[in-house]
Amino acid sequence: MKIYFARHGEYQNPDRISPYRLPGFPLTELGQTQSRNIAGHLSDQKIRALYTSPIERCLETATIIGSQLHLFPNQKPELIETGTPLAGINLDDPRHALPTYLYNLPEHIEGGGETPEQIFTRFNDFIEKLKLTSINSNYLLVSHADPIMIYLHGAHKLSLPRTDQEIIGGGIRYIPMGGLVMLDYNQKGIPAYSEII
Repeated sequence: MKIYFARHGEYQNPDRISPYRLPGFPLTELGQTQSRNIAGHLSDQKIRALYTSPIERCLETATIIGSQLHLFPNQKPELIETGTPLAGINLDDPRHALPTYLYNLPEHIEGGGETPEQIFTRFNDFIEKLKLTSINSNYLLVSHADPIMIYLHGAHKLSLPRTDQEIIGGGIRYIPMGGLVMLDYNQKGIPAYSEII
């Protein structure tokens, strides 16, 4: 079984805020092109099913991909963006530059924000269900940077990242908008990792 992980394409953000789970933020023209590019890379991979975060930028990405691959994008809450009370802060906010951002910030913790462990658990639980469905099939999951990166670290038995710096520079390439990676579960132990876009 191979699971492909796509990050949503570039999205419109004229006010330069951190959207997290906020509604809105449709794809830009580049984001739409990135989505078609993902579909092009997967056209011969026999994807059995397409699952997506319900957040607009992911759903739009998945809809574009699905239209090319003839797959319906199934929305799954397990793939949603990080839950945090800091949604909506400006990207120029000084908290973004703190070495503790995001998961160690008091505002995140005290406001009921998700921990990396919670994010990994919900993502991993969904993938474990896929493994029970069919180990001989390929799947595509469309999600967000932090959940994907946290899952990839956990799947490779690395420490779960707790800061932006650890997510970006933690030994696994940070997945860009419109990025695509794959984990091959056909071997025993840690799944083989491939960067595609």
